[in-house]
Amino acid sequence: MKNKSVTTNRYLASFINQDLKEKIVLISGPRQVGKTTLALRLLNGDESHPAYFNWDYEEDQKRILNSQFPPDQNMLVFDEIHKYRRWRNWLKGLYDKTKSKRHYLVTGSARLDLYRRGGDALTGRCHFYKLHPFSLKEVDLHCSAGAVQTLLTFGGFPEPFTVQSARHHRRWHQERNKQVLREDLRDLEKVEDVVQLSRLVDRLPVLVGSPLSLNALREDLQVAHQTVHNWLNILERLFVLFRIPPFGAPLIRAVQCFAGEG
Repeated sequence: MKNKSVTTNRYLASFINQDLKEKIVLISGPRQVGKTTLALRLLNGDESHPAYFNWDYEEDQKRILNSQFPPDQNMLVFDEIHKYRRWRNWLKGLYDKTKSKRHYLVTGSARLDLYRRGGDALTGRCHFYKLHPFSLKEVDLHCSAGAVQTLLTFGGFPEPFTVQSARHHRRWHQERNKQVLREDLRDLEKVEDVVQLSRLVDRLPVLVGSPLSLNALREDLQVAHQTVHNWLNILERLFVLFRIPPFGAPLIRAVQCFAGEG
């Protein structure tokens, strides 16, 4: 079941379009989940569109800092702008000065989610979204058995889902985990034992959907209980996993399950 059209029908698109009329929209989410693709779809263009600015591209950095924006565009997209140390105050000033003339969409990964909480410059000026991998209804409105099986096999990230190759999926997953642990972890968190944290990441997939026991993980990794607790919080901030609290009485809520993004 190969269906590339789902990349054009992300579930947040209509909500983002509506919110852009009111405030700045920030989109965070896991690496390679399709944030930039979604933003470019909203521009009806590609990475060469004059309203798209990527902070990682030197020429775009210069244009951003010099406020060299196309006058005929009523929406601008800033990708990875949170890598600019003073981005919140800069964006606040730009928005306050031009909000009646132009809309702003900002995309980024885990750092955007963390940094947007670090100050009040954008308070009252933005709406925030987290983009997740493809949902079942994005893939198939009828929720067919084939769509369920494809999601279970390749996951909901756009690239492996579209390619639908077991070999490609394994390679993509390994490379993405390395990128998250080497780049995002280094930039966001102070973790001394990256090797042990990598072991935890390797251990988690077999636990998906099961009750989460920090004590069992502590014994497996031979580290302190608080260390495991901190590492799970870090991985959750990096979108490597998310925990699902159970429904029910207080005693039942003491148990947690978790699910992986990949």
